[in-house]
Amino acid sequence: MSHAQDALDALIYALDVNPEIGAEGRVLFLRARAHPALEHFAGRLACQQTWKPHADELEAAGHRVEREAHGQFALVLLLPDPQRDLMVADLARGHDHLAPGGILLVSQHNDAGGKRCQQHLVEAAGEVRAMSKHHSRVFWAVKDERKPWKAGLLEQWRHGAAMRRVLDGRFWSRPGLFSWNRIDEGSELLARHLPATIAGNVADLGCGWGFLSDHLLRHCHDIDTLDIYDADADSFECARRNLGLVPTRVKGKPHWQDVTAGVGNMRFDTIVMNPPFHEGKHADALIGLKFIATAAQALRTNGELWLVANRQLPYENLLAETFAHVEKIVETGAFKVMRAAHPTVKPAFGHRCKKRR
Repeated sequence: MSHAQDALDALIYALDVNPEIGAEGRVLFLRARAHPALEHFAGRLACQQTWKPHADELEAAGHRVEREAHGQFALVLLLPDPQRDLMVADLARGHDHLAPGGILLVSQHNDAGGKRCQQHLVEAAGEVRAMSKHHSRVFWAVKDERKPWKAGLLEQWRHGAAMRRVLDGRFWSRPGLFSWNRIDEGSELLARHLPATIAGNVADLGCGWGFLSDHLLRHCHDIDTLDIYDADADSFECARRNLGLVPTRVKGKPHWQDVTAGVGNMRFDTIVMNPPFHEGKHADALIGLKFIATAAQALRTNGELWLVANRQLPYENLLAETFAHVEKIVETGAFKVMRAAHPTVKPAFGHRCKKRR
């Protein structure tokens, strides 16, 4: 069982053994995950989730999903991100959405910083109750106007996860995105080898904060449309700002999409991508293979795919099976850039991948 599932089960257990929590009023679930027990809050639950596969699961279960939460609630449930800046920003966000007298209920797996996260909440809120279950810590605090949480600390936490300029102000990015404050070495290698002759309808699969898309718009002047795809909605405002700085008539069109599940009926002349290959902390080459399958489905008959990957990842066989022409453009000690043209076989899709953090 995953750490995230353990933390979710612990959160539900805490609600079961403390029925007074959330007995009345509106409920918000930040970084929400689907669970049958959420039916208990039917009609008064709002779910916030920026990771598309999780959002799809919640919607399939009948829950309303928002990429950004709005309003104040009697109860806020939270499964914080394990990364420290995001973790404390999640706590501040939970506080901000609490109505006076409301409860913030947090669950974090021990191996993902459960004890540390509880200590952060104690630092901000003072009085905190806690329990342990499923190798996780569950802890909660009340927003008591007579004993306000530390405003300065909360503001510091909010700022730590905010969007900001990086790389000497050239780009906008934010903590939590892949390679958020530097240009990934693989993407930089791919950009150096992308031809300026790329034209027509183009897509960037797994666009992140938009480095490859920025390069395309600046150097490939015959592009007619650029569609950018990512499962993480947090990437799009950064990408939108970055692409908006490019002096071009073409505007990137964002799609909040789990690329491993395909891109619908869209068809492109060229696709570029630096596909992810991690699920959590574990390497999983299947994710990149699903990206390739999506590209083969989405390219026109004479289309081409440009991708970069860690040199040990086994993508060549699938490329050879699904494209008439495959060539390795360059290989370094760490990466390889490949071009595949003229898709010949439309592979079926497998299961969706999970969040890579």
